[in-house]
Amino acid sequence: MFYQLVSFTFPEDITREARTTFEDALRSLPGKIPDLEDVRVIRAVDDVNVTGYMSVFPSEDHYQRYLVHPEHAPIGTMAEAVCSAISRLLLDDDRPNVLPQGQQDEQLNHVA
Repeated sequence: MFYQLVSFTFPEDITREARTTFEDALRSLPGKIPDLEDVRVIRAVDDVNVTGYMSVFPSEDHYQRYLVHPEHAPIGTMAEAVCSAISRLLLDDDRPNVLPQGQQDEQLNHVA
């Protein structure tokens, strides 16, 4: 599976209607883009100005097709108009680990 996690930060003066319209547009994508398996649109608990968006794809190839799908382009345009910041994280749980085993263990020890 391939995941896209996006954090949309809105300016403090955004209207409730503008934010809800944007979030509803995100929620509407699964029925319009065949490569998109699932979507979650979640408001952050620790920052009232942030909405999280998680999209799920069978593979990175499906994600790449999603990026160029005609239904995706309006979302990007809308995001640029209503958001003050956007950050993205891509995750692929089907890729082999890129760090040698010893370094993987070392990385986990730093996090814990």
